[in-house]
Amino acid sequence: MRNIYIGVIEMLTDSDIREVLLKKLHNDNSAKHYRIIEELTICDGIARTDVVLANGILHGFEIKSDCDSLERLPNQIACYDKTFDKSTIVIGKKFENKILKYVPNHWGIEVAYVNRFGNISLKKIRSSKVNKNVKATNLLDLLWNPEIKSFLKQHKVRGYSKKDKPGLKELTIEFISFKLLRDYTRETLKTRTGWRDDLQ
Repeated sequence: MRNIYIGVIEMLTDSDIREVLLKKLHNDNSAKHYRIIEELTICDGIARTDVVLANGILHGFEIKSDCDSLERLPNQIACYDKTFDKSTIVIGKKFENKILKYVPNHWGIEVAYVNRFGNISLKKIRSSKVNKNVKATNLLDLLWNPEIKSFLKQHKVRGYSKKDKPGLKELTIEFISFKLLRDYTRETLKTRTGWRDDLQ
């Protein structure tokens, strides 16, 4: 919903920015095999991602609207960096002059604003770079137990049938390469069925 004002400046809400971001991601990826996932829990429930784009990589998008604060951002950055190949923060004009002090150099930055036609546009301040801090245990947080068991079976790892989630994570990290796990996690999120009504 629009029409939140401070003085003469229109303040953009999360839903304002999200609508434009989702449209842009769909347009940019229309020729690719991809999935967009909103409100994805990461880091075993410690944080929640506003938007995830799964195409050739996992790319997390954090929205900070003009109605938000940056209080939770440090914790969110830590969780994004353990989980996603790339991350981008999409902000309202309120944070444009201070956001560089908050986000790591490999994060992308985009600013949402109302253009001269009265529509919302996104301005890229900085492109995202590959994040080298992804952890196997945090990728495994994104997978269901049956998916991990299927992955272990595929790679002929034994002893998984009665393992709980921590045990399955331990087996996977010990016997399967990080690259294979990263690729499997991404493709699983892109193709998982019976998950959520908002995903096709």
